[in-house]
Amino acid sequence: MSNGLLNSYTFEAKKIVYYSVTVGAENKTEAKRIAKDFEHCQHYEEVEYCEGYDYKVGKLLETTDEKWLT
Repeated sequence: MSNGLLNSYTFEAKKIVYYSVTVGAENKTEAKRIAKDFEHCQHYEEVEYCEGYDYKVGKLLETTDEKWLT
């Protein structure tokens, strides 16, 4: 007789929130640093912090920096 939980597995899934934020910075490194500061970005973008979700900087969507445009 087998236990019903013998072959049961529980996983915790990552919860990720995607939002875009435009920051003014002198270079890409500074822009990433600013974008990582969720509380700072929250003042400029309409996004609410959800407990248990992962907030991190993703990919660069667009820039006005001419050296990155070529």
